[in-house]
Amino acid sequence: MSSKQGLYLEQQNKLIMTPQVYQAIEILQLSILELVSYVENEFNENPLLEAVEDSEENAEEEKEDHKLDQIVDGVLNEEKDYWTAGAAVETEFPEFNSPYLDNSSLQEYLMEQLRFIQHSSKISDELFHTAEYLIGNLDNNGYLASAIDELADSLKISKNDISKALSIVQQLDPPGVGARNLKECLALQFFLIPNHPPQLEDILDYLDDLASGHYKKISTALKVSVKEVREMGEWLRLLDPKPGSRISKDNPLKYIVPDAVIKKVGEDYLILVNERDVPKISINDTYRKLLLENEDEELRKYVRKKVTSAVNLLKSIELRRVTIQEVLEAIVKRQKDFLDEGVTALKPLTMKEIAEELNIHESTVSRVAANKYVQTPRGLYSVKCFFAGSIGREQEVTPEKIKEDIKKHIAQENSNKPLSDKDLTDIFQQAGIEISRRTIAKYRDELGIPPTTLRRGKPTK
Repeated sequence: MSSKQGLYLEQQNKLIMTPQVYQAIEILQLSILELVSYVENEFNENPLLEAVEDSEENAEEEKEDHKLDQIVDGVLNEEKDYWTAGAAVETEFPEFNSPYLDNSSLQEYLMEQLRFIQHSSKISDELFHTAEYLIGNLDNNGYLASAIDELADSLKISKNDISKALSIVQQLDPPGVGARNLKECLALQFFLIPNHPPQLEDILDYLDDLASGHYKKISTALKVSVKEVREMGEWLRLLDPKPGSRISKDNPLKYIVPDAVIKKVGEDYLILVNERDVPKISINDTYRKLLLENEDEELRKYVRKKVTSAVNLLKSIELRRVTIQEVLEAIVKRQKDFLDEGVTALKPLTMKEIAEELNIHESTVSRVAANKYVQTPRGLYSVKCFFAGSIGREQEVTPEKIKEDIKKHIAQENSNKPLSDKDLTDIFQQAGIEISRRTIAKYRDELGIPPTTLRRGKPTK
């Protein structure tokens, strides 16, 4: 048998982590108050940025800003299609006479979502109370510190019942909540990263090496380039290692400013995205002239970099506004009965359905829903609540996630009565994941786990 060497062309779909993409993803998942803080920090980091008041004089400055866009167009040209966004719509965001104060804990925030699930998904009282118990056992970072065995003994129920309830808790907002460790916490957030490389899950075994900068060691172990290791590290930086801490603050009292308002006009509903609270941004005229007129190449290079950063920030904020607007419009169209009648009329709705309707990635919808509130005629709700009817019924999972769950369930089984492939199939189906027994057997074989007859009486490695 002979082997031949040669050059071959291979086409691959790959999401490149550019600074522009990274910033857009980061800004999209921010709440309005977090966005305000982010912009204020950018003012400190970028001397070209300045806050401006709305006035007619800004019209002339906008013309000058257009010239700047043309100057840096060559830098941003590769991202042109990605950044295309519609023009801002001038709307008057309502004033609030008194701010919304939230003194709720992480547990109360999660229970709000769980109650929506109970109303809309009709889960059993037993499953509801088990999930409630798990929520009560989460620490301030959102982790479940107690072992499944201990929890099952405390409630006098099976480990399978605990696992079903935990599956529901782990689908709540913020993403990553309900994890038992850092690795699981990050893995639960992988759906936020569209088209992520398959090695991203493997790199979770090398978090300490990644933090220490041992990229070569990781690249050798995973058989990827050092550049790919660095890129995967950048993706992981988008994930939150302590998701519960965003809600469980030392001082739990905090303001809630709606990211959008849904107003009823006649028989229809109008969505207004909150732009009033975000500082208006312009580019400092002095530095603008330096870029256009100064002959110092190093200075021009520095200013060009800062101008590019400023333009990207403006476009990322606009992209956030447009995306929130489109997602909320699609949600309102599906949940009009809820807005008219209340919680009992909430329909099962998945992020995947909204993503397919808008032709965007599901992770984009999830980022719109994360940590955001919307004021409706029926009160103030987190955006995630509009999707609560689908939790526990329908999930978007990968073969890697199913394999990980198979290993987890078998590791926790009673060796004297090991789980059969049929038992595993039932566990997944009860958690809302439709999968066949044949597929379970296939994945088990790929994991190198022997069948039930060979595991009986033997501890699982």
